[in-house]
Amino acid sequence: MKRDWDLIREMLTKVEGMSCYDCNLSIAAFKMDTYEERYLVSEHMKLLIDKGFIYGSMHPIAGREPKGFSVNGLTWDGHEFLDSIRSDTVWNKTKETFETKGLDMTFETIKAVAAAAMTTMLGLSA
Repeated sequence: MKRDWDLIREMLTKVEGMSCYDCNLSIAAFKMDTYEERYLVSEHMKLLIDKGFIYGSMHPIAGREPKGFSVNGLTWDGHEFLDSIRSDTVWNKTKETFETKGLDMTFETIKAVAAAAMTTMLGLSA
């Protein structure tokens, strides 16, 4: 499975927007019509939990894939990463930079490129 950075951004935003009534957000909170969509959300949530961006846990649903999950919120690092890519303008500029340069995206490089894009947009010198 290749990481879907737009899905990751969407998932972080959804978790951040949880209210107290939504605590323990589950896979059912994501609109998915197909098995493939459920699988992608499940696997991306596992990556975000493993990376330490989301407080949560994975668990099997009747012993089958995709796995379900329970989410309690974003970690400090999750908030920091989301803050770096929240703006649609910054996010689009960040993706464009990677596409233009032909580079692979990682959490660390995305954050660095997004910071550079913000600096440029603000007219600040690096």
